[in-house]
Amino acid sequence: MSGMNPIAPMESRLTRHLTSELKRQRFDRAKRFVDDIVRHGEGGDAAHRANARWLKFLCSRTAAQSDTWPKHVDLLLEFAAAFGLPPAERRRFIALSWMGQLWRVACFRDLMKGPPELVARLTQVTGWEHFERCRRDGAGLMILPVHGHFSRLVQPYLRHRGHDGLSVGLTTGSLEARGFATTAAKQFELARQLHAAKHVLARGGIAFNLPDAFWNLDNSRSVEFFGRQRWIATGFAELALTTGAHVLPISYRFSPRGFFVLEFGAPFHVLGPQSSQDERVDALVAQYASFLRDEWRRYPWNIQWTHLQQYCQLPAGDPGTPGERASGPPPSEARLGGFDEQFAR
Repeated sequence: MSGMNPIAPMESRLTRHLTSELKRQRFDRAKRFVDDIVRHGEGGDAAHRANARWLKFLCSRTAAQSDTWPKHVDLLLEFAAAFGLPPAERRRFIALSWMGQLWRVACFRDLMKGPPELVARLTQVTGWEHFERCRRDGAGLMILPVHGHFSRLVQPYLRHRGHDGLSVGLTTGSLEARGFATTAAKQFELARQLHAAKHVLARGGIAFNLPDAFWNLDNSRSVEFFGRQRWIATGFAELALTTGAHVLPISYRFSPRGFFVLEFGAPFHVLGPQSSQDERVDALVAQYASFLRDEWRRYPWNIQWTHLQQYCQLPAGDPGTPGERASGPPPSEARLGGFDEQFAR
């Protein structure tokens, strides 16, 4: 695994809490077993699976969590309380969320830059028939992931199966890293991306967009989201309506057993031309919001930490206006200090 090792501090902390020589011997034997698999696996799927299962063991130990990065445990506890997770489920949520974050830090770059077939071997797929149905008529396809720990891995997976696509929408930090320093330059680059996506979709190609982002929300709708009000970007809906592209939501999540699950949802229903443009956009946004709620409800541990943090800062929502236009300025892009400063994404 490349870069800094986020696992070593947890291993060190945990060994301090082992109360007997027998427990320390068992821990050392298990670690050597995992290290041997990782070393001989040379970055293959067996190495990734072994590393993930070792992470699951470490992250399930309360001492390793709270002693290593206590403020991040505090964030997860704050989210669990705000989100309404029952106390009995919070320990499992924290362990799995930790596992996802650390696994991402340990191997995400290797997987993105490595051979796509490795990602494919680590990925189990459900709902592939929805993707195939959307490709039969030659129309373009908007793919809408959810901000999970490993959501970007859908791109190398699809590339392995012969389907490449264009990503639309970048964070402020990503734009600045590419040299777009001023507000005007950033807006121009985003407009260029939208223009390029329009041409790709009109020719029957694929574009990726994440409407649940907390940035670039000049055009958005506010929706009720577990008692809060959040904003969903409307760019995907406007692109789909302009180009006639299909809209397909997906989730890409990790499994505690050391593999990934790619789930294709059913294509969104598009209202006909008898409806107004606003009504058609609202309908698509509402369907994505419903998919997003379901993903957070079932797999909150798969959501990126910056999004958990941002949820805790959202204003109270009005459940009676699920598709209303945002009435105030959207929340700014949030960054979780400390962890991301120690371990580059």
